[in-house]
Amino acid sequence: MAERNAIDASNYLPLLSLAFQVGQSIKGLLTRDPRWPDCQQLALKLCMHSASIYSLRRGTRIPLPEAGVNTEFYDLTSVAVLARACLDTFLKLFHVFFAPTDDDDFEFRYTSWKLAGEVVREGYVPTDPSLLEPYNVSQENIRHLRSRLESTREFGVLTDHQKKQVLRGKGEPRWSAIAREAGFGEETIRRWRAYHSGHVHADGLSGSQVVGSPSGDSQIEYIEREMGFVMIVLSKFICLYAEKWPAAGEECRRHADVYALARSLAGMARLLP
Repeated sequence: MAERNAIDASNYLPLLSLAFQVGQSIKGLLTRDPRWPDCQQLALKLCMHSASIYSLRRGTRIPLPEAGVNTEFYDLTSVAVLARACLDTFLKLFHVFFAPTDDDDFEFRYTSWKLAGEVVREGYVPTDPSLLEPYNVSQENIRHLRSRLESTREFGVLTDHQKKQVLRGKGEPRWSAIAREAGFGEETIRRWRAYHSGHVHADGLSGSQVVGSPSGDSQIEYIEREMGFVMIVLSKFICLYAEKWPAAGEECRRHADVYALARSLAGMARLLP
């Protein structure tokens, strides 16, 4: 794998394979701290989104013969949405599990993240009696997470307004600041994410691009550009794990050529403006 061809789509599967292997290499090693298995959930989420992009690169068939539709197309919007999900998942993984400066900071970030997911269930009492038990469990989880948050030193130095926001599940820093801390060029990532948000929210540009691509070749070229960016994200993930966990580093050394590619691509992120 020559570095000058690092972004080539032919490198996608080797990097994705190493990402899966690196993630699996530490399976069973994180049980002492009940927080770390959630890192593995995010790692798997990242790899699954990346695998779905590879599948979409091969095209999607619409099997609706009764409606007179039996054709194949390239789903550009799904690829764009998944590419953004890859970035967001990596940034969350980095922010919660790899950026904390000490255990108190880790506890604050972790419980803030967990609360942000649970708090959407607050106050929506189900009318179906069979759902009351899981609802009550979720409310207890919310109370427990808030108590853990309030016990951290990090929470204690916040202003009253900031404390209220954090306890509502809205206290995490801006994603652009996390991207900068994770080693991405902030301006490029800001524009990249804004463009991909258009596909998530179906703005006018995304709609025209879905139906306006002149040929299958141009659609494939678009998808492979997205794959190139996702390869950078996967490479950042691989290098994070290799630096943190000896077992992950050993897995990378067993695939030295792919790991060298990952290090090269991870370094490209800092070259972006």
